[in-house]
Amino acid sequence: MKRYLVKMLPLVHLCVWVSACLLLAAGPSQAVLIDGFSSDSNDRFANSSSFTADGYDLSGVALSNDSKWLTMVSPNVYLSANHFKPGIGASVTFYGSNDPLGGSVVRTVTNNRERILSSDLWIGTLDSPLPSGYGYYSFATEDITTGTGNGQGSFNASPYAGENAFIFGRSPNNFAISKDMSVGRNRLDLWWDVVSVKGTVDSAIGSLVDESDDPNYVQHEAYLQPGDSGGPMFVDIGGNLRLVGINWFIDDDPASDFNGQSYVGNYDGVIQEFIEANPIPEPSAQALLASALLLAACGTRSRPSRM
Repeated sequence: MKRYLVKMLPLVHLCVWVSACLLLAAGPSQAVLIDGFSSDSNDRFANSSSFTADGYDLSGVALSNDSKWLTMVSPNVYLSANHFKPGIGASVTFYGSNDPLGGSVVRTVTNNRERILSSDLWIGTLDSPLPSGYGYYSFATEDITTGTGNGQGSFNASPYAGENAFIFGRSPNNFAISKDMSVGRNRLDLWWDVVSVKGTVDSAIGSLVDESDDPNYVQHEAYLQPGDSGGPMFVDIGGNLRLVGINWFIDDDPASDFNGQSYVGNYDGVIQEFIEANPIPEPSAQALLASALLLAACGTRSRPSRM
């Protein structure tokens, strides 16, 4: 019974939710809680065809060596959480596939970074763009300001209400930091018009963690834990992942379990402006000159004589 009573509360129009806590890891990071967890089904780097996100390009999601999440929205621009962001100079390993022995590249977090207005979203750049073949993600652009329990409001009319999202968190297995990545699922059924969490006041998108006998239950229901802040929440749109939220908070009321994410769509203009202000660097003049000289040298090579 508790699930149905709790589910009504976050849908109150313009409510301010105070029974929530940040996903900041005060001590060692904890593993995301995934119902029916198995490494093959939920760990990215188990490299299994049974993985719940198998077939999607995850090469643009990474963990820094200071255990913070980065999700790429351009070849050199990432999003994370303001309260749990990667440090300047942090090293980040991106993997081109889910194979832990496959190709990877290392990048460094620069000091070109900022909080997105007063939200818990954080945006910044890497020291150089990811190479061709490594992904980055489209992100939500729809403005959402309201959501109610009677089928009205911009959340209910959005393409995300009721969708089965991909939720990223830390693995319960003993992976190295850069590979410590699990994925669960949740149906997006919560919207907060206004929520206040540790001094940050904003709207948020989220999901109630349902029990198996609940009609909204989906396989591999995920409940985030400390250390998961800044991880991405994606929705499949047309067979591709779209970044909809960044992990922000969970409840601290033992009577309920829910995840809350910063909704990126209300800040799409700011995100796009930052991307445009930090374009992929053009090749240097010296590199262009070297390429031209190499092409010229190749063009003047004498052909082998016929026998």
